Amino acid sequence: MPVTIYTRQGCPLCEKGIAVARDVFGEDAVTLVDVDLDPRLLERYTDRVPVIEDRDGTVIDEGIISEAVLRRHLALHNP
Repeated sequence: MPVTIYTRQGCPLCEKGIAVARDVFGEDAVTLVDVDLDPRLLERYTDRVPVIEDRDGTVIDEGIISEAVLRRHLALHNP
């Protein structure tokens, strides 16, 4: 299941969240987007990163990423 992670440089929560997402969804399924490179995204996500969305744009989790939440989403949307 492809997911997008909105992240930023120097974000310890982002690094942990990326590692968890890659473990759950697979290395190739994770696309990283640095919110600092787009003013619109920066405004939307600046205090929320990391934010993980599925291919439909549904937020799966944000902030302190929970492996259990990601695995539950995967099980429900990718049987």
